[in-house]
Amino acid sequence: MDESPQEQTPPPYDGVPEKPRRKAGLLVLFAILILIIGAAWGLSRYLSLFEEIRTQEDLATRIAENRIRFSAAFSGVASVTQTDIANGFWYTYVDAEGNEHVLYFDPNALAAQELSDAEIAFLAGVVSKSRISERSSMRLLSDSELPGNLQFHNLVYSFGSGGVTTLGLEQSLTQVAASGNGTSDELLQLSYLYELDGRYAERDALNKENCERFNVRCASDISLTISGRVVDGRGGPVSGASVSIVSKPEVKAVLTNAEGIYTFKTGVKTMEKLRVRAIKRNFSDGFTDAIVLTTGVKALTVGDIMIESPINIVTVDYAKKTVTGAGNSIAPDGTLTIKTLQSTYEIPQGAIVSKDGKPYTAGPIEVYLYEFTKGNPPESLMNIDTFDQVLGYAGDLMKTFGMPYIQFFTAGGVELDVLKSKPMVLTYRIADMEALRTNEDQIYEPLTEADMQLLVVASQGEAYRIDREFLINNQLLRFPAFWVFDRRRGVWDNVGVSVLDTEGTIRSVFYTVRDD
Repeated sequence: MDESPQEQTPPPYDGVPEKPRRKAGLLVLFAILILIIGAAWGLSRYLSLFEEIRTQEDLATRIAENRIRFSAAFSGVASVTQTDIANGFWYTYVDAEGNEHVLYFDPNALAAQELSDAEIAFLAGVVSKSRISERSSMRLLSDSELPGNLQFHNLVYSFGSGGVTTLGLEQSLTQVAASGNGTSDELLQLSYLYELDGRYAERDALNKENCERFNVRCASDISLTISGRVVDGRGGPVSGASVSIVSKPEVKAVLTNAEGIYTFKTGVKTMEKLRVRAIKRNFSDGFTDAIVLTTGVKALTVGDIMIESPINIVTVDYAKKTVTGAGNSIAPDGTLTIKTLQSTYEIPQGAIVSKDGKPYTAGPIEVYLYEFTKGNPPESLMNIDTFDQVLGYAGDLMKTFGMPYIQFFTAGGVELDVLKSKPMVLTYRIADMEALRTNEDQIYEPLTEADMQLLVVASQGEAYRIDREFLINNQLLRFPAFWVFDRRRGVWDNVGVSVLDTEGTIRSVFYTVRDD
């Protein structure tokens, strides 16, 4: 007997939604989210592009307006046409001191500077006294097209970032010169490096060899007038300061007048570095410098030399074994200890000498003490290029690191020195460790506690081990190298230190003149 088909009943609903539908819902939500983000990004990009276009339009409007101002100001200059103003031109200007300057009038760059009416009128006055040349008549030279000595100058001054050094360059030139087969250019290049490093006697010896072998560098080929001004920390003129050219010791020192102004007349060679020093009792040393690159310079006005007042003055009398100032003392062996807030100087007996290098024993000695920090850096010392093969490296770092400074004078005001061959020992507490730890000045990167611990451990095995080379080799340039300023040469010397603790106490040799 046939059976009727049984009705199939669906399985009971268990309340769990179907998985495909859940995935579809999430995809829809995700797609909506993407659309919202895309719309927001598109709107932001549109607004940014609109602002950029509006800024460019505003700049173009200002440039057009300033071009009209230039046209009006230059209307009385017969040698300049409207085409020159639109396209640019060269103008050759001779200043009151006889120096010739070749300059380019760049209409777009000048129009974008928002010069005042007075500045535009002054520029028009200079151009009216100049020789005008079309833009196409001259062009800027690439470095490879410059004379060899200028190419070398640019090469030297391209060193100095991130610990890059000129040691290899100097060593190569030294070997060539020692062989007796150096070319005139190679002798000039090595003498230039010696000069930058303050090795003036070696510079002069190479110039003499260049003269004898190649009949060049025999005499000064430029008669130069050098002038400048000496000012105090507030910018006021300092009269009666003694100013000398330390790189040319044969030139007699001069005194500043009531306005703080001084003037030298001297012969110089091309590619010669001039270092000018100002000194006066009750003030720190001050320096400025300049390089003469071409024979076209007849007069040179250098920047102001700023000299600062000391924080303290101490009087030492070795005959009576006395020293003024709290915490200062003379030990039985004659060692003089002088303290400031950040520094402790230990000066061996007989280390303070006259210009002849002999210990000064004729009477009391006045000691002038300074503590330069980031808040009060000695600008005229910081601005000097370091050239301990890391050009410019000292300045930025020492503004954070701080710098002790000390001077010695007789009771009559004659300067005394401490030589490197018999130095002081300085214990110094870094003035602003927090700035190094936070990398406040964005020099390299933050100094860490692990860095300081490494430096302390490294200092325990060998005294004064932490020098510039150690920091470079161990990738620790975030800890500043220590520099001592040689007042006789006008050059910073890198010296090694011992790091005594992680709080930033260091110990190092210290001197005023390098005599090696």
